[in-house]
Amino acid sequence: MAKKIGSLMAGLLLAIVGLGLVVSCASMQTGPAPAALSPVKVTDATVERLNPISGDKSQKTDVIVFSTTFSFSNPQQALAKISDLYFEVKVDDGTDDKTIIQSASMPITYIPGGEEISWSYTSPLIYGGMIGSYILRGIGGGIKGAVGTLNSVWKDLGADKKTFYIKARYATSLPDFPGLGKKFQEFSSEFKVPAL
Repeated sequence: MAKKIGSLMAGLLLAIVGLGLVVSCASMQTGPAPAALSPVKVTDATVERLNPISGDKSQKTDVIVFSTTFSFSNPQQALAKISDLYFEVKVDDGTDDKTIIQSASMPITYIPGGEEISWSYTSPLIYGGMIGSYILRGIGGGIKGAVGTLNSVWKDLGADKKTFYIKARYATSLPDFPGLGKKFQEFSSEFKVPAL
């Protein structure tokens, strides 16, 4: 008798849990499909230096660590998916190309309807790697000129005197409404560290 009651209770518990899952999944549906896909927007992009530079003379092993943060806003009332995000952060070095101090891709990310999220990427910038880049790009007209130009850029980065040029591209889609497709966006911004 106790086994029958135990089996009945276990079956009843499974039925209640199953019904709860069905109801909760049904409540996750976002309603009717939006008429069009409104892409996720980048509402802010900032760059922060996380460490001081070493003394007056830089060495090839010196490092400055930067963190770039993007804020995203989902204007839809449906779950949005951000994919294919790639960004670059550059600073002026006296050339049209500028110096890339950071570049990365973001993993696929989801934003609930009407919500905002922030995503950050942190990486080191190595003085020695920049020397090689400057020499290969012909900045300064030779090794001595490349090192002189880099020292100037490096000191300005360490003193938060550079403007950061941020460019990104990404795609937005709505996983619950795949028929609306995917929209690719580009974002461009300039950021200067505020003076304290």
